[in-house]
Amino acid sequence: MATEISIKRVYTATPQQVWAAWTEPDQLARWWGKRGWNARPDSIVLDVRPGGAFRVTTVNDEDGSEMTNEGTYTEVDEPHRLVLGETVVTFRDLGDGRTEMHFQTTTEASGELLQRMKGGVESAFERLEEALR
Repeated sequence: MATEISIKRVYTATPQQVWAAWTEPDQLARWWGKRGWNARPDSIVLDVRPGGAFRVTTVNDEDGSEMTNEGTYTEVDEPHRLVLGETVVTFRDLGDGRTEMHFQTTTEASGELLQRMKGGVESAFERLEEALR
């Protein structure tokens, strides 16, 4: 049974700045992955258009293990909405230089694996906040 993960965050950045953090390889490399994992810049493919590829490999700082996330962009509405397979990310301008990002995805994971996934995403979004400063 599929479970939805829904996370809202407010960043002190314009929608265009948050969009760039999601769509420019050098910026994505600064925050993608939970703490203790870092994106390999040479692995990042962001072909930001409907039908374009998304791929990034993160490496565990402790043991060197790798994990790759990949997908296909199905909807691109700069700087408002990105859709990658089951994942939808929207960016809403709150005015005064702040943006609400809403991340939604569905997963078959449950129990401990689901909690680890949610924790990893939350950790990455904390790193995004730091990268936007």
